[in-house]
Amino acid sequence: MTSNAFHRTGRRGRLTAAASTAATAVIALIAAAGCTFSPHGETAIRRQADTAGRPFALPPPRRHPQPLPAVPTPRQLVSRALVESPDVEAAYWQWRAAIEEIPQQGTEPTVPMLGATIGLQSGATSAAGTMLQLANMSSAPIEWPIKPLTQARAALQRAYAAGWNYRRAQFAARRDVLDAWYKLTADVKMVDLLRQDERLLGELEAFARARIETGTTPATTALSVEDERTALRARIIAVSARLPADRAELNQILGRPVRSALGVPDRFPRQPARRADMDRLLAQAVRRNPDLAALRREIRADRLDIERAKLDYLPDFTLSVDSSLDGLMQNPGAGIMLPFMAYQGIDAAIRQSRDRLRQARAQLRSRRLGVTSGLVADLVLIDGDVRQIDLYENTLLPRLRQLADFARTDVAQSQTASDAPVRIERLRVRARETILDLRLDAARRTADVEAITAARLGNGAALSGAAGNE
Repeated sequence: MTSNAFHRTGRRGRLTAAASTAATAVIALIAAAGCTFSPHGETAIRRQADTAGRPFALPPPRRHPQPLPAVPTPRQLVSRALVESPDVEAAYWQWRAAIEEIPQQGTEPTVPMLGATIGLQSGATSAAGTMLQLANMSSAPIEWPIKPLTQARAALQRAYAAGWNYRRAQFAARRDVLDAWYKLTADVKMVDLLRQDERLLGELEAFARARIETGTTPATTALSVEDERTALRARIIAVSARLPADRAELNQILGRPVRSALGVPDRFPRQPARRADMDRLLAQAVRRNPDLAALRREIRADRLDIERAKLDYLPDFTLSVDSSLDGLMQNPGAGIMLPFMAYQGIDAAIRQSRDRLRQARAQLRSRRLGVTSGLVADLVLIDGDVRQIDLYENTLLPRLRQLADFARTDVAQSQTASDAPVRIERLRVRARETILDLRLDAARRTADVEAITAARLGNGAALSGAAGNE
C-alpha cells in the first residue's frame, strides 16, 4: 500500500513538472508575440537619414541660414536651395516616414493578453477557483517570424526608394535654382544689349535726319527708323518687366521672401567647353538616375511582396495558458490556423503581387527610355549651341569688327556712308544677343543633363549614399 501510494505521488509529480514545463514554454512563446524583427540595413539607413536631416532639425522660423552675398555664385545658390527649398524638405520627411514603416511591418500583429476568471461559490471566492490566463491577442494569431521579417525587408526597399526620391528632389532643386539664376542673369544682360542697340539706333536716326535736311534722303527714312526704335523700346519694356518675376521665382526656390534683392555677375557664366561622351553619359544615367534607382528598389520590394503572399500558406497559431492562483491547476492550450481553406484569396494575392511587379518593370522600361531619350536630345542640342557660339564668336564677331574698322576708314576718306560703322556695330550687338540666347539654352540644358545623370550636387554631394547603395 505504501508502495502504491508512492507510485501515484511520483506520477502526479512528474505530470505536474511536465505541465509546468509546457506552461513555461507557452508563456515564452506568447511573450514573443509583439516582437519586432529588424532587417539588415535598417540601422544604416536610419544613420544616413539622421545625417542628411541635420539642416531640417529645427523648424523653419528658428533656422538662421548664412545670408547670401549681394552677387551670389551658383554654388552658394545651390547650397542654399538644398537646405531651404520646401520641396526638398518635404521629400526628406517623406523618406523618414518610409523608414518608420520598417518596424511597423516587422512587428508581430498580436501582443500578449492577460485575462482572469473568478469562480464564485455561495458568494465567496477561492484561490483554486480563480484562473489567470495569458494568451496572444484573440483578434490576431501569432505569425511565424519569417512573415513580419519579409514585410520589413519589403518596407526597407521602399525606404531606399523614398531616399532616392529625396535625392531626385535635391537634383530638381539644383536644376531649378540654376535655371532661374541663368534666366535672371540672361534677362539683365539682354536689357543691357537692347539699350546699347537703342543708343546705336538713335545715332542712325540722327544721321537720317541730317540727310533729310540736305535732301539726300526721303523723309520716310526717319519714320522707318522711328518705327524700329518703337519696337525696340517695347522689347526693352517686356524684358525689363520679367526681371521681378525672375527674382521672385529664384527666391521662391531658395525659400526666401520673393522680393528679396539678388544681384547678378557682370558677364553671363561660360560653360566649360567639352565634348560629351554620349555612351558614357547614357550608361551613367541608367545607373545613377534617381528615378530609375527608386523604381529598381520598388521592384525589389514587389518581389518580396510575392514571397510574403506565398507565406500566407504557412499556418499561424495561437497559444494560451491558464493557471489557478494556488498554482495547482495549469492548462496550456494551443490552436493552429487552416489557411488552405482560403486558398482563393491567397492565390489572388499572389497573382496581384506578380501583376504589380510586372507593372513596376514596365514603368522602369518606360522611364529608362524617357531618361535616355531626353538625355540624347539635351546633348545634341547642347552640341548645336556650342557649335553656333563658336561660329559667332570666332568667325562672325571678328569679321564684323574688321568690317567696322574698314568702314571707319572709308568714312574718313568719304568713300562710304557716314552711318555704315553704326550699322555694322548694330549687327555686332544682335550677334551678341544671339550668343546670349544660345548660352542660356546650353546652360539650362547642361543643368538638366547633370540632374538626369546625377553628376554633382554642390555641397550636397556628401549625401550621395543617403538612398542606399545600388
